[in-house]
Amino acid sequence: MRRAGGEWWSGFRGLSGAARAVFLLLCLALAATAAMTPVQAREPARPQLTLEQATAMAMRHSEAVLKAAREVERTGELRDHSASGLDWVPSEPAGSSIVEVPWAQFLAADLTWEMSKRSEQAARDTVVLDTAKKYREVQVALAREEAAEAALADARRRLQDSRAMFQVGMGTGGALAAAEAQLTSGETSLASARAEVEKAYAAFNQAVGLWPEDRPILVDQLSFQPLRIDSLDYEVRRALEGAPSLWLARQTVKMREILQDMSLYSGQYSPYQVRKIEVEQAGLDAMSAEETFALLTRNLYYAVQALEQGYSAAMAGISVCQENLRVARVRYEVGVGTLAEVTAAEKALAAAVAGADEIAAQHAYMKMAFAKPWAYLASPSTASGH
Repeated sequence: MRRAGGEWWSGFRGLSGAARAVFLLLCLALAATAAMTPVQAREPARPQLTLEQATAMAMRHSEAVLKAAREVERTGELRDHSASGLDWVPSEPAGSSIVEVPWAQFLAADLTWEMSKRSEQAARDTVVLDTAKKYREVQVALAREEAAEAALADARRRLQDSRAMFQVGMGTGGALAAAEAQLTSGETSLASARAEVEKAYAAFNQAVGLWPEDRPILVDQLSFQPLRIDSLDYEVRRALEGAPSLWLARQTVKMREILQDMSLYSGQYSPYQVRKIEVEQAGLDAMSAEETFALLTRNLYYAVQALEQGYSAAMAGISVCQENLRVARVRYEVGVGTLAEVTAAEKALAAAVAGADEIAAQHAYMKMAFAKPWAYLASPSTASGH
């Protein structure tokens, strides 16, 4: 490699000044041509994905899950290292820092390791919840786009009729202007709906590791399944037992109770009253965490109940819209109705279906949040207020 480079440089130096200039110009021209050559656009991929498949992809792609898994390994190593310091029989009295400090360090390391394992599972729970939300948000955005298309079709039909009426002297300028404004509004709404589709796909693709321009086909359709529980109090207790942060708060109380009998566990003397207060503070933290999770779990349940009532009303509205569309089509077929009436009924039905889909998607998400409220709290969607 060195010899070849040296020969090239020697040959270049052997050229005359004019030859060198021509050679450099040719190199610059080739570089500019390569820079201007357009890169062939990548065709968007359209894989069919179930929610389960999307969740598995998101799990593999999640940096939070990978980091949590590595944290389990890291804290495990620290725990083992701390435990190795206990592999001797102390010759010091029980109240010595030589005895108490290693034990306190081991207790802290062991607690951290156990918590890291729960944090890893919590990270996985959060990915499951967040992927389901993004999956459904794409479907809701597509339903809104369909409703906006139906609304625009209705606006075009109404403008067409208004122009025809105005030309024969049976319509007013005000009615025509209103129809034109409705068309403009419909075009704006459709553009906004399509932007929401792009936004929803971008968020979903990022979560599962696809390219931004990919348009996967999400095959698991929205379905509404009411929440059924035997006892809200039981569900609250279940949530409290599964919450990682609450587990840590309770275990911290136990560790503080053990350390209360060790005056030199930190390496320096700690008065008994100080250690007693630390136990009380840990207990108050645990009580506060328990109250927070209990209230959150109940509020999630009430939110699910409200969505179920809203869905019942939405389905009743869909039934009315379906009947109106049926009547409009029959009237048009027998010649006593207009095409504008049909498009208006189609617009109303598409809007009603989109609204029901949105409620169903939110209901499915809130049911999952109710099952694992700690994942709901940690979800990026919750943190961003969406």
